[in-house]
Amino acid sequence: MQKYNAKRFKSKNILIIQVSLMIYFCSFLLVKCDKKSTEPPVISYPDSNLSFIQHIHPIFIENCAFSGCHESIGPANGLDLETLTPSFNSVNGPVIIPFDANSSRLYRVLLSDFAGISRMPKNRAMLPDAQIKAIQTWIEEGASINR
Repeated sequence: MQKYNAKRFKSKNILIIQVSLMIYFCSFLLVKCDKKSTEPPVISYPDSNLSFIQHIHPIFIENCAFSGCHESIGPANGLDLETLTPSFNSVNGPVIIPFDANSSRLYRVLLSDFAGISRMPKNRAMLPDAQIKAIQTWIEEGASINR
């Protein structure tokens, strides 16, 4: 009888361990299967005193300065947005009019086709409103690349 109880006790303990391990692994899987957002993170920008290096240049690097577009090597239309010291000139002349975003081609093409130029970034989603607003504000503040 004691042998039977020992066997029963052992199989009961094994069952408890197995169930515990199953619960542990299932809970681990549930934690790892949480719903991840497909939305890009919301980035905020100050309402004024935007820095080219801190705020604007990263927008250009992420959205404009890649192969076949406005990178330093062979920039489209001569407009290099990869460099930290851009001239903001294209083959068609200046793309930024400091203190006047609405007259600046760089800003206008972010909103829609403008002056024979397709909306930018070309063949990609429109920039988030916060990034467009940051570029607009930076131009309205003089488009300085020194801060």
